[in-house]
Amino acid sequence: MIEFDYRYEKASYYPLIEFVLEKDTKLIRTDAIVDSGAAISIFKADIGRALGIDIKKGEKRIFQGASAKLIGYVHEIGLIINEHKIKCKVAFSDDLQTSFNLLGRETVFDKFLIIINEKQKKIRFEVI
Repeated sequence: MIEFDYRYEKASYYPLIEFVLEKDTKLIRTDAIVDSGAAISIFKADIGRALGIDIKKGEKRIFQGASAKLIGYVHEIGLIINEHKIKCKVAFSDDLQTSFNLLGRETVFDKFLIIINEKQKKIRFEVI
């Protein structure tokens, strides 16, 4: 079991977790909000570029959020949460205007039982 406390950012608490992204031999420590409403994980394109990824060579997808439409390019990368590593699909986008990256459902939520405890401001990942 992996447990995180919510983080206090921008005058509020969020289920924001820190982890490592991996592509070939490059590693980047970053964070994202665990977002059950996001179909796929979406990260700012600069993170993909820092991993050495040619963003636009990925599968182009158009995403419609609550307030905006954005274009992202999907790539498969490694995601390491604590010591647990999985392969996941991530869309990188220059259009992402939110303050935080989004950790979405596709290829992540099927690897873990994710428990969001809003009352105690904790989020727990259990490997399944």
